[in-house]
Amino acid sequence: MKKILLSGLLCSALFADFTLEYQMDGNAKQIVQYKDAQHIRVTTKVAQGGESGAQLIVGDKKYMVVNDHGKKRYMDMDVMIQQMKQMQGMMGGAQQADAGEPEPEFKIVKKGAKKKVAGIDAEVWTIEATVDGHKERMNVTVTKDENVVDAVHKYTDAMKTLSGMDERGQESLGKIMNISKGYVAIAFDGMKLVKYDASDIPDTLFALPPGVNMGDKLQIGKQSTAVKKPPLCPIVGAHGKAKQLDAMTKESVQGWKRIESASCGSMMKMGIENAIYQKGDTYIHLSLSVNVHGESGMIAKYRTSNMKISGLKRGKIEGMHYQSAFLERIGQSAMDIKLPNAMLTLTATQNAKVDFPEFAKAALDLKKFVPVKKSKPSADDALKSLGEMFGGHGGSHHSSGQSSQADMQKAAEMMKGLFGK
Repeated sequence: MKKILLSGLLCSALFADFTLEYQMDGNAKQIVQYKDAQHIRVTTKVAQGGESGAQLIVGDKKYMVVNDHGKKRYMDMDVMIQQMKQMQGMMGGAQQADAGEPEPEFKIVKKGAKKKVAGIDAEVWTIEATVDGHKERMNVTVTKDENVVDAVHKYTDAMKTLSGMDERGQESLGKIMNISKGYVAIAFDGMKLVKYDASDIPDTLFALPPGVNMGDKLQIGKQSTAVKKPPLCPIVGAHGKAKQLDAMTKESVQGWKRIESASCGSMMKMGIENAIYQKGDTYIHLSLSVNVHGESGMIAKYRTSNMKISGLKRGKIEGMHYQSAFLERIGQSAMDIKLPNAMLTLTATQNAKVDFPEFAKAALDLKKFVPVKKSKPSADDALKSLGEMFGGHGGSHHSSGQSSQADMQKAAEMMKGLFGK
């Protein structure tokens, strides 16, 4: 009977709330607060300015939370990741990301002395990794403490969910942290665990403001059968009026009704507008990117990356070239229309069967698109855009349009803290 009770207590401990606190390079900290797989908060703090931002999982939705002059802003990370990939494409990074780089491999060459880290029994192992063709050795502190092992596994799973911007980097981090069966790494070059706490985490930590999209998971815990509406703009409640898309699209066509549209701001001199059509429980999402550099469109990227598509169609609408196809990898229909110095992309929710060329011919008036002069973004523009996203002053607070040092520093620190060095 005692063995049964003890076994039950151990299992309960493995599924309890936990907090992990890591010391990072540059005197930054990362705090992981885990209640369950649908309630996770990862907070990044930098040396100056206190809490710089947090990533939040609530249900099946991901948010970035930033402090803007004492006020919290919630950004939809699915849209944010999509826009970051668009920026990456503009700067020529999309092709590199698609091609990929070999993930670093390592082997354990020595198991050394025992020690304690953050009060946890640990050992020092030496590993050998091949980096850029050269073999390097480094010491890694590991533990087999069952509670910490369980916590680190859950932490790395959460980071994979949150890290759509740098999946390979997070895979590499996960490999070294989940170093060997029954063991995890808790200290290595650039990252060290300084606290493990199994205290209960309050529900209020995951509370969202009224009106924030909860996705398919209802707060009462009951599963909804409705299809999730595509997100409109990344910053919740901060939408401007869509000028181009409102002029180019009809309010209703073929039983579809335009229910939302907005200008989602400017990133690195690229203007972004989105619109959503609805018919019953299905949706079509339109995304217009203006002043696009090196952007070949979603369909073209799938084809050049050898990702399976079907039903490929090509043609012209009002003299503008388009490609449409069914993207097998994500199970959605999509269409790209190349406009002067712009790209218009249409995607449908997975349950929608849409003949996009016919829909586009009926719904769009491409003659009403107003071209803008091509302008290349600078590194300063990139940092300025990121500073605005992560709670800096950005262009909206500077009439001169010049990015402030505070914006650039905040952007650089956030990128380093959240997405690696």
